[in-house]
Amino acid sequence: MTKIRILLLLLTLPILTQAQVLTQHIRGRITDADSGLPLAGATVFIRQLERGTDTDSAGYFMLERVPVGRYDITISYVGYESIYVPELLIETGKEPYLSFSMATSLTEMGAVVVRATRSDMLTQPPTSIAVLTNEETRRFPAAFFDPARVAMAQAGAAGINDQANGVSVRGNSPNGMVWRLEGVDIVNPNHTPNAGTFSDRVSAFGGGVNILSAQLLGNTHFLSGAFPADYGNALSGVMDMRLRPGNSQRHEFTVQAGLIGIDVAAEGPLSRNTNSAYLLNYRYSTIGLLSAMGLQLGDEDIRFQDISFHLSLPGKGKTSWTLFGLGGNSINLFAASRDPQDWIYQKDRYDIRFRSSMGAAGITRTQTLGQRGLWHTVLAASAMSSLREADRLDDQLKAIPEEKDDYGQSRLSLHSVLKYKLSGAHRIRAGLFLSGLGYDLHSLTRGNTDTIASGQGGGSLWQPYVVWTSMLAPKWQLNAGMHAMYVAWNGSGNAEPRVSLQWMASERNRFSLAYGHHSQLQQPQLYFARLGGADNSNLGLTKARHWVAGWYRRLGEALQLQVETYYQQLYDVPVAPEGEGSFSALNLAEGFTEAELVNSGTGRNYGIELALRQFVRKDWWWMYNTSWYHSRYTGADGVERSTRFDGRFVMNGALGKEWRKERKAGRQSRVWGLSSRMVWAGGFRDTPIAAFQSAESGTTKYISEEAFSVQLPNYFRVDLRAYLQRNRQGRNTMLALDIQNLSNHKNVAYSYFDQQQSRTLIRYQLGIIPVLSYRLQFN
Repeated sequence: MTKIRILLLLLTLPILTQAQVLTQHIRGRITDADSGLPLAGATVFIRQLERGTDTDSAGYFMLERVPVGRYDITISYVGYESIYVPELLIETGKEPYLSFSMATSLTEMGAVVVRATRSDMLTQPPTSIAVLTNEETRRFPAAFFDPARVAMAQAGAAGINDQANGVSVRGNSPNGMVWRLEGVDIVNPNHTPNAGTFSDRVSAFGGGVNILSAQLLGNTHFLSGAFPADYGNALSGVMDMRLRPGNSQRHEFTVQAGLIGIDVAAEGPLSRNTNSAYLLNYRYSTIGLLSAMGLQLGDEDIRFQDISFHLSLPGKGKTSWTLFGLGGNSINLFAASRDPQDWIYQKDRYDIRFRSSMGAAGITRTQTLGQRGLWHTVLAASAMSSLREADRLDDQLKAIPEEKDDYGQSRLSLHSVLKYKLSGAHRIRAGLFLSGLGYDLHSLTRGNTDTIASGQGGGSLWQPYVVWTSMLAPKWQLNAGMHAMYVAWNGSGNAEPRVSLQWMASERNRFSLAYGHHSQLQQPQLYFARLGGADNSNLGLTKARHWVAGWYRRLGEALQLQVETYYQQLYDVPVAPEGEGSFSALNLAEGFTEAELVNSGTGRNYGIELALRQFVRKDWWWMYNTSWYHSRYTGADGVERSTRFDGRFVMNGALGKEWRKERKAGRQSRVWGLSSRMVWAGGFRDTPIAAFQSAESGTTKYISEEAFSVQLPNYFRVDLRAYLQRNRQGRNTMLALDIQNLSNHKNVAYSYFDQQQSRTLIRYQLGIIPVLSYRLQFN
């Protein structure tokens, strides 16, 4: 009897051992990039485990019981370009879903290294693009789950203020960037859009926190110049965000709490037969919750909340649908002390109330057209509004209205595109962006008696485009396109040719050239400027020509090098009338101008960028990039000067390491992680302050003849992230500590004339900020 028991134990030991190992399923779908049709029989292979599977007749696949950890995935199919996906994270409590569109192969270059593919990025531009994965936003130090803050660490990008996620791209104003969601442009999707601004007024480019929670984000493409004809109304960059689908086979939940906010997310199947799914997230600011409980942190009351959803309805036929939406509101309140002895700085005697809200909702439809075509349509509406009121306490503690800004913007967007494969070597995309824009802007100052900007208006913006992709030879690829813009309310427009040429010299080397002609609408505060009788409603588009040359080298499967050099020529920039000063819209971030403007200014940006990236290997990852650049402009006085954003150089470095340990006979896995990021950059530019005029006028006045002649000290910051992740059967947890500005370095933000002290003062950026967070995922 004892021998039988021993024999049974030996026979069942492998099964028991396997059951004790923490595992997770990997699911996904592989489709043809041209038609969207499923690819049956495509192979999905995990290199480290030497395991694989094939897709079924509908293109779906499942790799069962994959041990938790990081893996490299290879996807291959006869006649198609193979796809190599590095550093895929597998954890309990959350099934990864991989969706890839494969392009037919005309070369023998081997696997294409991709971190994410989308059917609309079939002809991904060969230069100036970075893919930011959702997992990377969670791993990157002090990114606070915001892809825009990860974008700040990419070559050619620089954050303009620690308090916000606005990005200056290649020396351009952050106003030159556009936000896009699910294929359409939307209004600024950020809470507290006045965060980090000099005037404390609303901005169009960023804010303190992205309204769209990272729980819904898939991958974000960050484009930094000479982008293809699919993109318009942008001069410097595009933040192109996509939502991930929910789990269509099982219900999963996420709870996350930290200093930024408390998130609750749920996802799961709507119908397992059709693979339809829902994804929902709600978030409330932690500081706001503490404030509601009577605990104040700092001298300002900051609160926000938001909700987001995404419904995936793939269906069984050739047509699929999605529904998506997001909305949020935020407040920022500052109350002056009623004891005059506490008034040290100018702001100390102001009551400031800032409220903002933003929302967007849309629907997408994708239809397969035979074996060669795909028709994709997105219809979305987005809007934002903000109200800022500032009252100054006089010596008798009476609140005197000083400033009032009421800002509203809406956008109804339609994007419809037809993609068709003419032959094995030629593809075409033709589409139309049609937007209905609305503005409602009123800004008052000096006791709410002087109107800075006021008006209601808008109209339609038309953006047709066409892109032709051709393999001229097995190693040469040409992308040629035309984009056009027409502004209905004032008749301005522009025809914009785009072209790029790529030479795949070898499996490891790729060279590229790109040219793009771009244009962009002006900011609403310029169109509706009213102070001094100005009328700028007929301002035309600001335009730019952008040339980029690049070299990409794959030094290994997980190590890559990219070098790019660029030259951007800007023209038709709004400036003051001839000979009347140094103002240029290229230096505008937020705020207003009193002058009537004309489209006669110019500018130029040029530089070189080098980027090295090591994907996760043996639990190590690192990246380094450096940018050297010049940013110049010429105003109405004909003098060429540095722009506000001419920092001259940016250096970014990041390094991360993980330590893995199995506990309790494999039933629990612990991962300790540590990562750090360092940025060293040239300081932005400032203009000397005219102290006497500032004291007389009660507001900061500058010496315009010396515009941006002062360079601020170099910017230096070190961020740190330490985390502990625990995987258990059916759930995983992560406890993390992010520390922004670990060394508490004092970085100068700007100078201003303080009326309380009657002298020029320096304002600094944020000091050391620790942020503790905890996340639980389970199913």
